[in-house]
Amino acid sequence: MWSIFIPASHATMESLSVELWEMGTAGIVEEPSGLRAFFEDTVERQSVYSKLASSQADTRDETPFDTSQTVPVECDPILIGQRFFVAPSWVREPTPPGRIRLTIDTSSAFGSGRHESTQLCMEVLEKHLKAGDSVADIGCGSGILSAAATALGAGTVISCDIHHNSVQSAQTLIETPVFVGSADGIRSDVADLVLANLSVKVLDVVANDLQRIAKADGLIVIGGFIHEKRPKSFKPWEGSRQGDWECWVCRPADIHALENLAEPAAHTQ
Repeated sequence: MWSIFIPASHATMESLSVELWEMGTAGIVEEPSGLRAFFEDTVERQSVYSKLASSQADTRDETPFDTSQTVPVECDPILIGQRFFVAPSWVREPTPPGRIRLTIDTSSAFGSGRHESTQLCMEVLEKHLKAGDSVADIGCGSGILSAAATALGAGTVISCDIHHNSVQSAQTLIETPVFVGSADGIRSDVADLVLANLSVKVLDVVANDLQRIAKADGLIVIGGFIHEKRPKSFKPWEGSRQGDWECWVCRPADIHALENLAEPAAHTQ
């Protein structure tokens, strides 16, 4: 594994983060004067370097680590939406009345609940998930959205991620089925609600599969993109926004996938 540090101001970190996810980063750490992005050795350094505008980017080799392990970062518990209380395992603070506790330790698998895109998707789940609904979580990362769906009363939940380490992380959080793979591994017309918190490029690539997986009267929830850079294959039926990040609720009939899109490296947001 290797990493690259890119100097950035606080104002530009969000857009830079989106760009790095689309390049295939395995994880991003915010440092005092910029962002450090980590990449597997299969990703060519020159390819990443050439796409960055900064001439001050600096790369280094990293010691291999187990990405299913938690990162020793002290994180306070947070409230998400009207129902959720998300806290690391070492927090002993009692769950507020009326809240559902999700115990999630920060790990390299995206989905600690602290990113705006995750929070927006969880708020949509609160609003639209009905007891007994079937849910498909595409690019599940840590499994937080699958766990939230189960806690809200979903009847069946199936989750997938193209990264083996993310699936390992999710298996420590959820007991519902999770496999290494993408949306093309799920049969058609099975989900009342499809979740896809991914990068904008990946969303456009998997649009056909998301539409195929959803029931005709189901809903597709997409997140992981910013206001200035939206997916092109989706027409939102309903939308929400937190900062620059957006989340759309779409109907299957309103998805019109673009043609001739090459499959990029998918990464969960």
